[in-house]
Amino acid sequence: MGATTTYVLLSVALIICLTAMGNGAAQSSASYELTRSVMSGGGTTSTSASYELTGTLGQPSPVEVSDSTSYNLGSGFWGATVKLFSVAIESITYSIAEGVRVTWDSIAGANYTVQFTENLTAAWQSLSKLIGTGGLMEWTDDGTETGSHPGLAGVLRRFYRLIGQPPE
Repeated sequence: MGATTTYVLLSVALIICLTAMGNGAAQSSASYELTRSVMSGGGTTSTSASYELTGTLGQPSPVEVSDSTSYNLGSGFWGATVKLFSVAIESITYSIAEGVRVTWDSIAGANYTVQFTENLTAAWQSLSKLIGTGGLMEWTDDGTETGSHPGLAGVLRRFYRLIGQPPE
């Protein structure tokens, strides 16, 4: 075979491959149907101090979400996910007498940690660790935990964030 024939054969093979890859959705015709399916990965167990997840190679995996009041698992290829636990600060207010008040809507039994920093390039410092009541919660920076009242002349700025972990 000459160089020209080899080049033409490689070009045709490349065009066939690119055409076959063009559409990743399920394919069907009058005689055949190719559906999107999943071979679940795994065959091993993953563990941490609080959780264990066991996978089985070749187990059928429906494309849906399995959930409980605190957790969710989106399974399958292109599986859906649902956000069941979120942490959001409701408000941050300041008064000279009290300091800075951070409020949030809590989930009963969830663990919350208030953190602060005075410089966003510095590390965050953990302060109070609180357990959710299921209602509106608040934490006040009056200087007791941070070392200085936020209204003092030396405090130019202070940033707060709330870290949450769902109940076990």
